[in-house]
Order: sequence, then structure tokens, then C-alpha cells
Amino acid sequence: MDAGQFSITIPIEKVASKSGSVEFFTDELVPRLAIGRTGTGELQFVHPMGLGWDPTRKELYVADTGNDRIVRLGPDGRFIAQYGGFGLALGDVSEEKEDSLDAPWDVAPGGFSNFYVSDQNNDRICEFDAYKSFKGKFYPTIGDRNSRLSRPRGLSIDGENNIWVVDSRNDRVLKLAPSGAKLFELGGFGAGRWSFRDPTQVAVDDSGRIFVCDPGNHRVSVFDRLGSFISEIKDHLSSPTGIAIDPDGILSICDEVTGELGLYTPAGIRIFWMNGITESDRFRAPADVVATGRVIYLLDSGNNRVVILERRKTGRECTWQALSRVVK
Repeated sequence: MDAGQFSITIPIEKVASKSGSVEFFTDELVPRLAIGRTGTGELQFVHPMGLGWDPTRKELYVADTGNDRIVRLGPDGRFIAQYGGFGLALGDVSEEKEDSLDAPWDVAPGGFSNFYVSDQNNDRICEFDAYKSFKGKFYPTIGDRNSRLSRPRGLSIDGENNIWVVDSRNDRVLKLAPSGAKLFELGGFGAGRWSFRDPTQVAVDDSGRIFVCDPGNHRVSVFDRLGSFISEIKDHLSSPTGIAIDPDGILSICDEVTGELGLYTPAGIRIFWMNGITESDRFRAPADVVATGRVIYLLDSGNNRVVILERRKTGRECTWQALSRVVK
């Protein structure tokens, strides 16, 4: 449980009349496995920045940013395939390097065995097929000079298969239809409610609420499905870079500066945190996180690894004895 003070109010007549107890339940994360180390091999990474989870195929995708590739893993960390490789997209007519990537930041599996990649240094979103590799540039479309991206980062797919893109250098979040058409955008540079400073990640829950990691403003901003501001989460956050929402609505948020992974209620209250596997094995600049029910995958970027954790509920009992004498 997170350090701090908690209180519960019990009427004095209840305490005075008889003994009793209250049991408190909270969540904690238990490390199960760490996968990866520095390098260019099958289970090696260089400064990876993004994670994606395919709930249909039960597979994990890693944006291996420093190796300019996407790595596909089984739920237990087993290597399956890789995609990409370094290359510059030299304008709209380039074909030689079209299936290559330059510092991909994030990956988001979609429907029909497709997945999307934010090809950061090529300022585009690419679409891949799990079987046939590169399918093409998804956004902006060829010849579209009015929808330029500048260092796209976080990606997310909502329940209607819309694609959410963090356009970091433009300090905004875009909502794209499955066709690639832009539906709306949110943000702009600043510290106000509808503004961001170098945003990194976005997540959308089942009710359509939008969560944006805004490390430049030390917060996660929350909006409704139409883009109206709801609230902000700042509890123990310095530079939040990754966020995930599990089926129970619990938020997992990682912070690259504090090195912490925290569990938060939907209201933004932190209920658990950890900063390493052991006291001597700390996280370093964690970049992203995905939640798949009771299993959470943390991208421990500074250590070039993926840490698999299990979310468990723990109970704590508080008891009291009846008072022998009551003063009224």
C-alpha cells in the first residue's frame, strides 16, 4: 500500500457496545518476469518507448525505438517476429524505404490483424499486417499537406476502432477514423486545461473518457468523449509518460523521472506504487505500460527490458475491543 494516512469513521456507540473488525482491500503488483537486455538480437532492445497489446491474439508489441523496429512477443515474452528496420521516408513518392522506420515511438494493434506504428522521425503513422508486413502510410495520406505530424508518439485504439495519435511537437491529440480521416483534435501548447506541453501518450476507456499524459505540465489530463475537460491527475506525478486502463477501470501510470509505476483509481487517487523489482533492481525511466486484466507489462526503457507484473488484491484487518466503560 502507498505510504500515507487513511481514516475511516465508525460511530462511537458501535465501538462501545461490542468488539468488531473491518477488513480493507487494496491492490498491489507482484513482479513475475523481466524480459530483454541491451542489444540488437531477438529479445534485446535499445531505448524502447512504446508497448501495444493485441487482446484477440494475446500478443505483446514493443516499439524498439533505438533499433528502428517493432518486436512481436507472446504473452510470456517469447519472440515471434519483428518488423521495420532503419530508413528515411524521402517524401511522398519514396518507395525504396517505405517499409522502414526511423525511431518508432509506439505501436497499437487494431482489427483484422493490423497494427499501427507512430514512425516518429518520419512524421507519419504506418500500418502493418501481422502476416504481410508493411501495408502503407496510414496518416497523413499521400499529398495531404494540411495534416502534417511533427514527432508523433503515443497511439491508442478505442472501442469503435478509431485511432488516437499524440502529435507531440504540435502539442495536440488527434482522433482518426479507421479510414484515416481526421475526426477532431484536442490541445495546443500551454498550461491551461485544454493545452499540453510535449504530450507522450493517450488512452481511452470504455465510456469514451480520454486520458492524456502531459509530462511538461506534470499531469495526466482527463476529457470526456467530446473533448470537454473533466479533471487532471497530479498525485505523485512528475513526468508521466505511459498510461493503461484495465477492465476494472484501474489506471496504471508510469513516470520516467521518479521511476515509479503507480496504480490509480478512476478518480485519480494513487493506491499503490513501486519503483523496482527489488531494492537493488530499480526501474530506470519507464516509458509505457499496458494492462491486460490481472497482468501488467511495464516497458522499463532505461534498462532495455519488459517487466511482467501480476496485480493482486491484498487484505488488511483492523480490529477493536468493546469499551469497558463509556463516558457520555
